[in-house]
Amino acid sequence: MDRVSVVTPTYHRPEPLRRALVSLFQQTGLRELAVEIVVVDNSPDANARELVETLSARAPFPVVYVSEPRPGVANARNAGVAVALGRWVAFLDDDEEADPLWLAALVDVARDTGADAVFGPIEARAEGGDIGPFAPFFERRIDRPDGADITALAARLGTNNSMFDRRACLSAPVNFDPGLNEVGGEDSLLLQKLVKSGRRFHFAPRALVREWAPRRRLTWAYVKKRKFLSGQIRVFVQNMTNPGRPGIIALWMAAGAVQTLIFGAATVAAAPFNADLSQKMAARLHGGLGKILWAPRFRPALYGRGLVS
Repeated sequence: MDRVSVVTPTYHRPEPLRRALVSLFQQTGLRELAVEIVVVDNSPDANARELVETLSARAPFPVVYVSEPRPGVANARNAGVAVALGRWVAFLDDDEEADPLWLAALVDVARDTGADAVFGPIEARAEGGDIGPFAPFFERRIDRPDGADITALAARLGTNNSMFDRRACLSAPVNFDPGLNEVGGEDSLLLQKLVKSGRRFHFAPRALVREWAPRRRLTWAYVKKRKFLSGQIRVFVQNMTNPGRPGIIALWMAAGAVQTLIFGAATVAAAPFNADLSQKMAARLHGGLGKILWAPRFRPALYGRGLVS
């Protein structure tokens, strides 16, 4: 029987973690599929252990608790992959909630297409209220049919809501680069390396997860910082592949320059009439700037040091 391991890293988020795990316990449609859940506690004091042990008592699948006290999102993902036993390794972040058919939809696409990795959509929600104009900055929406090849969209993908064939994609002891622990992009770098090695990615539109954004993230200042870093990641991962890809870097930087000009003008034009639209354009302007200013000295930290993306 095939097995899928779900890796969920967590860091000081007990209630979101509870919601994520309960959604995993409610998975249905798992035809001839064994499931295990691997929770990686990235807190130095292992403060998620008690919650995980309490919840695992009523879990329909085995739950493995892993303490990884070295801070960093790459460290946490690597620790989870290291103990996972499944043919496939899926990732669900601790601020996400999986639809009941999430795993079944991912596995169905993997079986039908032979995909090396499968990705699903992400729908944004706000903790305690309406997410308003911030939704597009926390979502993944791809207008492609079930099983579609989305390898060409690798730059838009990440490990949140994903599943990898372990044998094809996760063979190294260190799959995610610890050098990116604080800024992120460790998953984008892995995806670029997989694309260069000929791996294929497919889409599972029925594999829906909801990402719950806390109120502290729903500010234009945070969204601009997030977009700036996202723009940087698009470029610097191309420089970190071996060998680097200077041609693609030049194209991304040119795209960033065009975006900076267009969205800069739109920000100014919209300001007197529609404040939200102006801020939305300014956020996209920051994405363009990130593609230009991608060198290490310009990179903000969204992970570690108490900052959580």
